[in-house]
Amino acid sequence: MEDVARWVNEHYGSVNAIAPIAGDASARDFYRVERNGESVIVMDSSRTPLWPWLDIYNLLKGMDFPLPGVLLSDESLGYVIQEDLGTTRLCDIEDQGIYHEYLNESLSLLRRLQREITPEISSNSISGRRYFTSSFFMAELEQTLEHLFFRLLRVPVDELSGLQVLFRELSERAMGSGITSFTHRDFHSANLMIHKEKVHIIDWQDARYGPPCYDLSSLLRDSYRDCGDTWKGLASSYILGISGANLFEFVFSALQRNMKAVGTFAYQYRALGKDKYLKYIPQTLRYIEDYSKVCPAVKPTVDTIINLVEMYTGEIDLRDFRDSNSPVRINL
Repeated sequence: MEDVARWVNEHYGSVNAIAPIAGDASARDFYRVERNGESVIVMDSSRTPLWPWLDIYNLLKGMDFPLPGVLLSDESLGYVIQEDLGTTRLCDIEDQGIYHEYLNESLSLLRRLQREITPEISSNSISGRRYFTSSFFMAELEQTLEHLFFRLLRVPVDELSGLQVLFRELSERAMGSGITSFTHRDFHSANLMIHKEKVHIIDWQDARYGPPCYDLSSLLRDSYRDCGDTWKGLASSYILGISGANLFEFVFSALQRNMKAVGTFAYQYRALGKDKYLKYIPQTLRYIEDYSKVCPAVKPTVDTIINLVEMYTGEIDLRDFRDSNSPVRINL
């Protein structure tokens, strides 16, 4: 933090206070800086390249999407001073009625992203030159196989071979019909800030082209905030505007995304010691039981996942996932 404070004082002016704030699951750090009665956010991206974040910021800001404004940046050091949007995320809205109002606004914002950011417009941006592929999806699921099932639940390798095959099939299906659109990649309630009664986007650095249902499933089957039984109706209504898409494609995207997420949560705990993400695994597992009721094609995958969770325990015990958001941690 000392290096960041020194840079801020030198390039932005003497500040009254600087304090770390909770960030995302990336290698970036964030600080709230107080100066002359006003506050800004400083992002320290010195451990991961800053240029994709700046590149996509310029694309989105140039098209008037709601983002925190950049006040100053230093790509060589990886530092950015940006507008402070406050502390309220979509997942923090307690009133269900207000939450659903902002959820619908978020869906409208997603529609704008997909319709307005065409391949031609994004051709000079890194987001227009990156794509999801089935092998990309499978690489994410391999992380889940390793960190959740093998490392944390201690599932024997020979028991995982069947799930690995099913995950390969899911990765192919998650690519959808071949139609692609601009994809934020982490379009969920923890990355949607509420500022001046308007939804703003953050954490866009991994944007790329991919299946239109991907961001939709990320929002409606969000590990951080359950939108309730409305997910199916909202998904169906949204999909009507996507040529060739159907609810099955949504389910394929949602199941892949959810299983990728639980793998990330497991990695954050096992490799980095961050236990705050463990509570999101049970809720995400509850989601997937809904999918086989909607789409019989994923029933073998869902059944295999649930059977392994109910059969094996290692560093954590998830057998009570239907009734509790607190996985039991086991001292080995």
